[in-house]
Amino acid sequence: MSNSGLKSTFSIYAKMGLIPKTSVLEEKEDALKKEFEAFNEYKNSDELARFKELETFVTSPEFETIKKEINAQKYPGSEPYKKEKEYKKLKNSKRIKTYYQVKDSKEFKDFESFSTSEKLADYESLKQFYESLEFDEFKKSLVQQKQEKTQEIKDKQSNYKTLKKKYRWFFKLKDSKKLADFKQFDGSPEIEEYFSLKQDVDNHPDDKKKIKLLKSKSKSSRIKKYLKFKDSNQYKEYIELQGSDEINDFINLENEVNSAEFKKHIEEVKNLVYKNTEEYKNYLKYKNLQKSPEIKQYYKFKDSDKFAIYTELDGSEEIVHFEDLERYIQSDEFARDKKYLNTKNKFNLSDEYKQKQEYLKLKKSEKIKWYFKLEKSNIFDEIKKWKLTFEDNFKAQKLDSEKWQTGYFWGKTLLEADYVQANERQFFTDDNIILDHDNLKIITQKQKINGRVWHPVTGFYPQEFDYTSGLINTAQYFRQKYGLFKAKIKVDHSYPVHHAFWLRGEKITPEIDIFKYGKKSNSKLEIANYWADQNTVKENKSVVSGLNFSKDYFIYSIEWCEQKITWKINDFVVHEQTIGVPNEPMYILLSSGITNKGEPRLPSYMLVDWVRVYKEEITEEG
Repeated sequence: MSNSGLKSTFSIYAKMGLIPKTSVLEEKEDALKKEFEAFNEYKNSDELARFKELETFVTSPEFETIKKEINAQKYPGSEPYKKEKEYKKLKNSKRIKTYYQVKDSKEFKDFESFSTSEKLADYESLKQFYESLEFDEFKKSLVQQKQEKTQEIKDKQSNYKTLKKKYRWFFKLKDSKKLADFKQFDGSPEIEEYFSLKQDVDNHPDDKKKIKLLKSKSKSSRIKKYLKFKDSNQYKEYIELQGSDEINDFINLENEVNSAEFKKHIEEVKNLVYKNTEEYKNYLKYKNLQKSPEIKQYYKFKDSDKFAIYTELDGSEEIVHFEDLERYIQSDEFARDKKYLNTKNKFNLSDEYKQKQEYLKLKKSEKIKWYFKLEKSNIFDEIKKWKLTFEDNFKAQKLDSEKWQTGYFWGKTLLEADYVQANERQFFTDDNIILDHDNLKIITQKQKINGRVWHPVTGFYPQEFDYTSGLINTAQYFRQKYGLFKAKIKVDHSYPVHHAFWLRGEKITPEIDIFKYGKKSNSKLEIANYWADQNTVKENKSVVSGLNFSKDYFIYSIEWCEQKITWKINDFVVHEQTIGVPNEPMYILLSSGITNKGEPRLPSYMLVDWVRVYKEEITEEG
């Protein structure tokens, strides 16, 4: 449809009261959003997930196969049947019977009790020794010890006799009168005088007097006897042996051989026989224990075939398996399994049957029906299409400084001050922008004020203004290329005051006027688009009529994509444009002002309930 057709249709629908009311639209949108939220919440619910899981299973070939398999189950040939059969076979086997006969018998209990007794421990300790090579080695060692010690004694006695004979003369001389007289005369004045005289003669061989005297002394029998003994070989040998190691060793050997300890040692060696040992006493104890009835019974049982069977089976996998089978056969589980397998229609007892009943119950649920009805419809297509990227509901105490700045963007950016264009009769102040009752209120009023004006030829210059108004923008905080831009706005009619909801790019163009309300008629508003073509600014303006736009809130919006801009009022399309479509991010402006001549009725207001921007969701298909 052409733009003239769109406007005509809107005008006709407006006169017929067919344009949806803003309140109705919001109620529907809120209801749709709530239902969409409920839909998404239920979409992720455990109940729906369970239903889908059950539906997939219950309607699958696998489910039918399981049903057939369950009903085909019989007790004969089943696992419980095989276990019962195996249990009975094992229970009646000779080995298993013998095992439990031994395990529960008094004989085994006596055996176990005696196996920890001191008597058995003593016997087995003795048995281990007396039946070992160690015992034979002990006896051989005993004989060898006696032989070695006896030989050692004989060797000492023989050595003593030999040495005693050898040194008999030495001890005879040592105790003789001859040696005693020699020792007594040795060192006497007489012998000392003799040796002194002899030394003088040796020193003075020409001294005849002393030589004569020496000869006279030499004739003394006592001196002759002394000198003969002193120069004898016997005395020389005696002196050599006197205090020598040989004599000391002999004396030590003599003392040892003649000592009481040596005689006692001889007796001990004589008595070093097996019958005198502690081992022999223990051997008699061992033989006595061996004849004990308790010992005999213990080993008789220990060596029996039945005990061998018990030992082989005790703790074995065979017994563990049998006892596992027995516990199972005696359990409620087996009784239940057996009863179940002997039941005709077993499927009705299965978990699969319960799952089917659960599925059928869920399938009838109103919640499930509601969900799948909505899933098949396209009711949420528009909601799904858009993702919210910017929103302000103006519920705070003051304007959100992280979303909006006041005045023109370039004034605050370059001058850190406000300015207006040369054709504007008002000046913008922050005082004309207030938040009241969850609304943004932009006020235009009569007020003297000095401000700055921008003219593209002369630049900035000061000027006194008779009016003030307000403007806010998102240039510093939010810009977006393409999407859905919409706002719920109420304006009052006070020509030549105009109110506008518009978008702008980085420079003066591109610009999109989502709406500009400021005609003499209260039922007309303007929409426009401005773009640059080389050095020329081009525009596309259009006037929409049919409603008193100052009577109520309306939702003004554009859908902007790469190829087209679509203007809507309360979701009713009023204009479309495919040329001069911007392709750069743009920011939002909300403003009131005066550009035309005339005296407005003031104060004048523009109320903004909310502003929202959406970006088209990128789907898997897109």
